[in-house]
Amino acid sequence: MIWLALAALAVGYLIGRARPGHRASQWAAWQSVGTQPARHSARWWSMCLVLSAENIGWLIAHPVQGWHAWQHRSDPPPPRSPAVQIRHSRDTARPQDPTA
Repeated sequence: MIWLALAALAVGYLIGRARPGHRASQWAAWQSVGTQPARHSARWWSMCLVLSAENIGWLIAHPVQGWHAWQHRSDPPPPRSPAVQIRHSRDTARPQDPTA
């Protein structure tokens, strides 16, 4: 029984070191950024599957933020503040040169 627990621990450690989910996510992100695969090819379907699983996993883990993001997905940008006004001095009188 202890050997089974140690074997499970070792397998879990190796899977954690390999990080297959992270590698699959990075692969799918690079597929969508670079030269896109042909639509409806096996590579395209696997890219869509990985990205969809990643998004669904995020929505399951963060339902409130996901709902808030969905509600505000088409909001207009916030209004800009007014431009800075620089006031020039209209005083044209200059101090007299005492040596003149």
